Amino acid sequence: MATRHLPMLLALGAALAATMPARDASAQSGTPYARDTSAQTRPRVPLLQRSDWRGAAWTLLATAAVATQDRQINRAFADSGLQANARYRSISGKLTTIHERSMLTYSLIAYAGGRIFRNASIADGGLHIAEAVAVGTVVGSFLKSTTGRARPRAADEDPYDFRFGKGYTAGEYRSFPSLHEIGSFSAASALTAEVGRHSPRAGTIVGVLAYGTAGAVGLSRMYSAEHWASDVVLGSAMGVFLGKRIVDHAHTGPPSKLDRFLLGADGVAMSFQF
Repeated sequence: MATRHLPMLLALGAALAATMPARDASAQSGTPYARDTSAQTRPRVPLLQRSDWRGAAWTLLATAAVATQDRQINRAFADSGLQANARYRSISGKLTTIHERSMLTYSLIAYAGGRIFRNASIADGGLHIAEAVAVGTVVGSFLKSTTGRARPRAADEDPYDFRFGKGYTAGEYRSFPSLHEIGSFSAASALTAEVGRHSPRAGTIVGVLAYGTAGAVGLSRMYSAEHWASDVVLGSAMGVFLGKRIVDHAHTGPPSKLDRFLLGADGVAMSFQF
């Protein structure tokens, strides 16, 4: 992995490790990855609920409202003074490396590290963050490719240049929604939820840092004319929803077959031992 990715990986590991026990009593008794059962008596939170349509409607309304200002916001970011600032360009370039692929990589490394070093909580957090990012990537890629919205740098200042399905063949028409924001916000949301389960105070601190970073990624994408503001708004909302919902789903009700296999809940799993 490139050296520039190391700080983000260390930050993810530190956030998960700082508030989570390295081993619990079950690990010492021979069941290395036993699951916290405190939430299993509650009904499982479904991945989709009827009430979600209300939230989706408000999100679409907010996205549409921001879309009316897309052209003006894009012009503000295109200001020659902003674009000529070397520091802004450098920061934007670094933030652009935080995307759905890097978030998936970091979370899978955290999962593998937790398994190898027998830390159930880090493995659990890494897996569920990876799930949130993966689901967001699939859904976001479908939407981007299908809606076929032109990126600001290719749209000649026309934020309403949509060409249905063109995103499947042309990267310049994969603007809506921002996959960078889906990836960064789903990771931030899932990480905050996982840490918050163990320590609400630490969850708040991690949330401020994680969401702040994810928001900065969105600004960098607008600065580089890769996305309109409405792309960023929708991508952010999708990421927040997916991260929180997937963690809630995973930690209520009995362990899923996937968790039992990959995390060893109830003593059933692969095992990494030396």
